[in-house]
Amino acid sequence: MTLRTEGGLAYFPGMTKSHVLDSTSLSPQEVKELQRLLDKVRVFDHSLLSKHTCRGADQMHYMLTVDDGANHYSLQVCDPVQDPQIKALLSFVKDRLRVKRE
Repeated sequence: MTLRTEGGLAYFPGMTKSHVLDSTSLSPQEVKELQRLLDKVRVFDHSLLSKHTCRGADQMHYMLTVDDGANHYSLQVCDPVQDPQIKALLSFVKDRLRVKRE
């Protein structure tokens, strides 16, 4: 899974990085929770994944990409994230990436 964050107050094009969360680095409980969150967001249902229109120069944009080995799924959302399921998934991923960097 890859999370790319762009935009925001101090955004400089070309300076953003993608952060990778490898499910093999997660505990079995975390993998189970990640799968539950992905199922709730229905990230594997192509018809539900749309590119949301992001307006505003200082708005944060999140591109979440899930690779299950055979397929590639992407979801783009903007701050403030309105959907509680997507918000929970983003929080889970950001929290695990934060722990990974420490």
